[in-house]
Amino acid sequence: MGLFSQIIVLGVIFNAAVCEYNTKVIDTKQGKVEGNLASSGLYYEFLGIRYGVPIKFRAPSYPPSYPGIYKADNRAVLCPQFPTNDPLAAPSDNEDCLVLNVFTPYSANSSLPVMVYLHGGDFGTGSSSPVFYGPQYLVSHNIVLVTVNYRLNAYGFLNLGVNEAPGNAGLKDIRAALRWIQDNIENFNGDPDNVTVFGQGSGGIAAIYLTLSESTKGLFHRIISQSGSLFTPQSFDTNGLATASQVAKSLGMISSDPSELLQLYTETDVDTVEEAIGKQMNAKSVFLPTVEDFFEDEEPFMIDTPYNILASGKKHSCFNPVPIIIGINTVEGLTSTLDYYTITSQMDRIKNEDFSALDQKSFIVPQHERDEFRTILTDTYFTNTSSEEALIGGLINMNSDFSFVGPMNLFSELYSNSSNLPVYEYIFNYIGNRNLGRLLTNTSLPATANRDELFYIFELERLPLPMDEDDARIITFMTMMWTNFAKYGSPTPDPGNGEWLPFPHHLAITLEPQYVESLTPDRAHFWRAFYYKYGADILKI
Repeated sequence: MGLFSQIIVLGVIFNAAVCEYNTKVIDTKQGKVEGNLASSGLYYEFLGIRYGVPIKFRAPSYPPSYPGIYKADNRAVLCPQFPTNDPLAAPSDNEDCLVLNVFTPYSANSSLPVMVYLHGGDFGTGSSSPVFYGPQYLVSHNIVLVTVNYRLNAYGFLNLGVNEAPGNAGLKDIRAALRWIQDNIENFNGDPDNVTVFGQGSGGIAAIYLTLSESTKGLFHRIISQSGSLFTPQSFDTNGLATASQVAKSLGMISSDPSELLQLYTETDVDTVEEAIGKQMNAKSVFLPTVEDFFEDEEPFMIDTPYNILASGKKHSCFNPVPIIIGINTVEGLTSTLDYYTITSQMDRIKNEDFSALDQKSFIVPQHERDEFRTILTDTYFTNTSSEEALIGGLINMNSDFSFVGPMNLFSELYSNSSNLPVYEYIFNYIGNRNLGRLLTNTSLPATANRDELFYIFELERLPLPMDEDDARIITFMTMMWTNFAKYGSPTPDPGNGEWLPFPHHLAITLEPQYVESLTPDRAHFWRAFYYKYGADILKI
C-alpha cells in the first residue's frame, strides 16, 4: 500500500565533521564531568557516569560528588555476570557498575528529546557499553541518548522476602538512573519532560515494568519494547525464595531458610556465585523480577503481579501507562538454540520421555494435571522425536509461542484496553546483512530471529556488521520511527506521508512496510488458554 513511500533515505555513512572542541565539560549535581567528541565529530560521549552506588541486593544509594572534573571515558563497565558466548555480553565480577552513558549531538543548542536504552540479556547478562550499542544512527536524528547499566541475576533480583534482600534491585537501579536523568539531563541539552525509555528483550520488559510501579510516575513519558513482553518465563518469578534455594544447591547448601541463604549469597565471592548460576537451565533468566514485601527503609518497586495490575487498569494505584511501541520478530525462538546446555538437556530428556522438560516457569500446573499438560504440548510440538532436527524445530516453535507470540498478543490487548493509549505494534520482517540473530544461528529459514532488528538501530562496534543500500533504508526507517515517537508521541506525526495506525493494526517492517495480520493468531490463542488456566501471576481465588 506504499506506506511511508515519501520517507527520504538518510545517509548512514557519515563524514567526519571539522570541530573546534574535542572535549566538553558539563555540570551535574555530583560535580563536573568531561566528555569527548566522537571520532565522527557528530556527537559528544560521556561514558561511565555513576548514577548510584550499589547496596547489595537492595536499592542503590545516591552517587558521591566528584572532586575536580570526572573524566567520563570508561567504555567497558559491566555488572556481574557469568561467561557466555553472547557477543553482547562479557564476564564480570565488578559490583560497582551502576553507570550510564550520555550521547549528545555536537551541534545541540536547544532542549532535545531524551531516549534511554535498557540492554537485553534475560536479566542475567549484558551491558550498556557503546562497544555493544553504538549510538550514531539515533543521535543523528537530533536526540539525546542515554544507555544504562543495571544489576543482573542474583545481584539484581535476589528476593528472600527479608529486609536485606527484598527483590528487584535491578529495576530500582533503572529507577535511580531515571531520577538522575531528571536532575541532570537538561545540562546535556536534554528535555527531562520528554523521556522515552526503550529496550530489547529483558530491557523491553524492564521498560514495561516502569508502567506498573507507582514509584516511577513522572520519570518517563513513552516506552518502546523490542521483543519484550510480560507473562513469559523470562519476565517474572512467583517464588524468589525457591529460586535462591535451587541455585544454592550448586553452592553446596541445601536450605530454604532466608537468613542462611542471605549469608551464603553475601559471603560467597562473585565469581563463584556467577559460576553456579551459569550451570543452571536457562541460566540467563534464573533470577527475575518478583513481587516485593513492604519494608520500612526500602522503597518498593513492584507490589502486585503484572497481570493483576494490568487487568485492574487505571483502578490500580500502580498502573502508570504511557504510549508504547512494541514488536516482535517472526521466529523469535530460533536463538534459543544458542543456549547449548539447556537445549541439549531438553532434547535428551524428551528423547527419554521425560516430558517435565516442557514445563514453563510462568505456569503453575497442579500435580494431577501435569501429565495431561505435557501430553498436549508433546502432541502439538513433538509428534516426531526420532530426529534431532525435528526436536530442535519443536523447541524453537514452542519457545517462540510461549515466550513471545502468545504473551505479546495478550499484553497488547490488555495494555490497550486498560490504558486507552496508543499501542503501535510491529512485526520485523526484513532480512539483511545486519540480522544478528540469523547470523548467530546460521539459519537458512526465511524468518527473522530474536535481536534481528537491533542493529538497524545501533552500531555493533565489537563485531562490525556490513551494510548495503537496503540495510541503510531500514536503518533510516527504524531510527526515524523511533525518534519521531520520542519527539512527538507518534512514529508518523505527519499522516500525509503515511500513517502507522495503533493496535489492533500490525505493521510489518520491511522494505515496503504494510499492515499484516497478527503473527500466528491460532498459536497465540493456544498459549492464552493455558495462561488463563495456569498463569503463575494470576491471583487464583
